[in-house]
Amino acid sequence: MHELLTFIRAEAKKRGFSDSALNRIELVAEEALVNVFVHGYAGTQGQVEVHCLVSDDPALTIEVHDKGVAFDPLSLADPDVQADLTQRKIGGMGVFFIRKMTDRVAYRREGNRNILSMTFLNR
Repeated sequence: MHELLTFIRAEAKKRGFSDSALNRIELVAEEALVNVFVHGYAGTQGQVEVHCLVSDDPALTIEVHDKGVAFDPLSLADPDVQADLTQRKIGGMGVFFIRKMTDRVAYRREGNRNILSMTFLNR
């Protein structure tokens, strides 16, 4: 995981993102990767690819590709963040953070691969 996060941070830094934005990008990427490792492969080994895409916009799009269990994380309902802590379900916050901390997020399934695409605008 460390190598993937280092790669993502370096790509974002090359595009001039602030330190605050770099931290946000790294946190979101870590959440996405942990979800793949824990849920996508359910304790077995598997491959993950990370692609950093450049566009004409001042943006960075990170794509996480895996061959884990087919699952659209964006299909999950947002957790009830207003509920008392003792009443909340455990888990589910990672996808919530991904949704809230990216400028755009999308999921698609291509063949036997999950692809989660997360875009960050450089403001």
